[in-house]
Amino acid sequence: MSGIEHSGRQAGEGRVKNAILIAGPTASGKSALALDLAELKGGVIVNTDSMQGYSVLDVLTARPSAAETARVPHFLYGHVHPSTAYSTGAWLRDVTRLIEDGVLSGRPVVFVG
Repeated sequence: MSGIEHSGRQAGEGRVKNAILIAGPTASGKSALALDLAELKGGVIVNTDSMQGYSVLDVLTARPSAAETARVPHFLYGHVHPSTAYSTGAWLRDVTRLIEDGVLSGRPVVFVG
């Protein structure tokens, strides 16, 4: 997929133009790096971790603190009820919605998980 465009939108709208992906093992410093990069670049952070999306696993998954989320906008953390099956396809729909709604447009996006 090269980007998401719909009729009625200008070329380039509804796209992420500058994205960084940070992936690695648990407790390797991914979240701290993502926070520093997003703050430096004036960007946002989007969760790609399968467990941090669940609403009741904040302590278990080391979800970002209130102080960290105050530094830069964070998306797709704690938004899934624990009884809901959440898949890669569901995550992709959620990210696509953020892109289509313009939430991620015009700012660097750091995907981390």
